[in-house]
Amino acid sequence: MLNIKTIKSLVGESITQENLKFIDAFVSPKLSLFMPIGGSCGYAVTPNHQHPAYMFLMGYDDETKIVLEGKSIVSSPNTIFCLSPNIQHHEVQNYLPPKYCAIFIEKDFFEEVFTFYKKEKPYFKGFLVDIKSYKMDVLIRDFIYESQYQSLAQETILDSIAMLLTHEIIRNIIKYKPQMVLQTDNMIINESIKFINISYEQEITIDILANHSNLSKSHFTKLFTDAIQVSPMVYLRTIRLQNAKKMLQTQKLTVTEVAQQCGFNSTSYFTKIFKEHFLETPKEFMRRFG
Repeated sequence: MLNIKTIKSLVGESITQENLKFIDAFVSPKLSLFMPIGGSCGYAVTPNHQHPAYMFLMGYDDETKIVLEGKSIVSSPNTIFCLSPNIQHHEVQNYLPPKYCAIFIEKDFFEEVFTFYKKEKPYFKGFLVDIKSYKMDVLIRDFIYESQYQSLAQETILDSIAMLLTHEIIRNIIKYKPQMVLQTDNMIINESIKFINISYEQEITIDILANHSNLSKSHFTKLFTDAIQVSPMVYLRTIRLQNAKKMLQTQKLTVTEVAQQCGFNSTSYFTKIFKEHFLETPKEFMRRFG
């Protein structure tokens, strides 16, 4: 028997057991998954319905069509359809059974997790986001597995997976790039990585890095790139940008001061690559934390 009370709190008070006749549901208070099996959800095709929770729909084919403010949006594989609470929409009834996984995340829980990444309140009005991570499928599989087997730890385990899955959804939406903390099997390259992380604010060139490793420039560059899949200078730039982001967030230094302390000789160049990397300028980033 489905936990219809929890489903109502996430999907909508008017949803019924009959609406879910063709749906596999995996339910917890913070996050629940719904997957059509052999037919559509009766509630999903109800015109102009809305949900109290955030909804993220992962399409597994190109057949699911959602109508939002008179416009049709077609889900597709490797995308997430994102929708904030209380926005009217409906799924178009199709003669083929739909193939997707609908993820509903409790409003306050999602917004609390979102604050780890951005200060403003999230608002998604039916846009599609490319999925860049294999982790989504793994976490969905784990959630389904754990939800089917009763145990004393089930609630704690499902909460933990819900937290990880929510973080992964947000990271895909905002195109999050985690800080590069690397360790390789090559001690010479490990020393170079350590040197870059400690001395990133200094002038660092390929010549300096190669000399530090007692290797030729070409040999060092090849070893480094083979080990971590990016060139030494791209890695250096990434470390500088990540540290610059931390400094800007403190609001204690100007953009120019941060650029200088992170090894950028030109403020304009720093601004340019910061925007390329984080999709906003340093000043725009500072305003969000002001």
